[in-house]
Amino acid sequence: MVVLDPIADRLANKEPVAPDEIAELIRQPQYRPMLYRLLKHFERLDLFPANALSIQAQGEGVLSYWMMHPNELQDAPCKIEFLEEIEREFRGERVTFLVFKYEMPSGHWAGDDGWLLGLAGPFTENNVPYSGTAAGFSRCTDKYGEVQPRELVDWYADMLDRKMPQ
Repeated sequence: MVVLDPIADRLANKEPVAPDEIAELIRQPQYRPMLYRLLKHFERLDLFPANALSIQAQGEGVLSYWMMHPNELQDAPCKIEFLEEIEREFRGERVTFLVFKYEMPSGHWAGDDGWLLGLAGPFTENNVPYSGTAAGFSRCTDKYGEVQPRELVDWYADMLDRKMPQ
């Protein structure tokens, strides 16, 4: 991520990085997963704000980062709001999925679709922050108010079981 390159360069050169710089970056959820991994790599997790370690902050980050993939929405949402935490049995373990509603920026191909649903998960009880075990997912046909959060989670978990058998 080009945005994180200046931080990576300074860390690699053992130059100082201000906590305010990190705090500013994590305000944009799409940077949280990679920033956490970057700071972990350089053994500087002390710079990562505690409020960005909550499961909700992780979920926002994982979903927003996933959306930026060229095969997905190609951009981060301009607005994202937490809706619901859904616990369920998944592959013999009790896990948590987080459901969010989001809007894409004006001018984006999904920018006129209004609020859409997306999810992050599964998170486990012993979840390691930003470990990569929780993924983001959204279908642009899942409009807020037309599809219930539990329906999206059930569909996603069933799809995972079919595509990735244990």
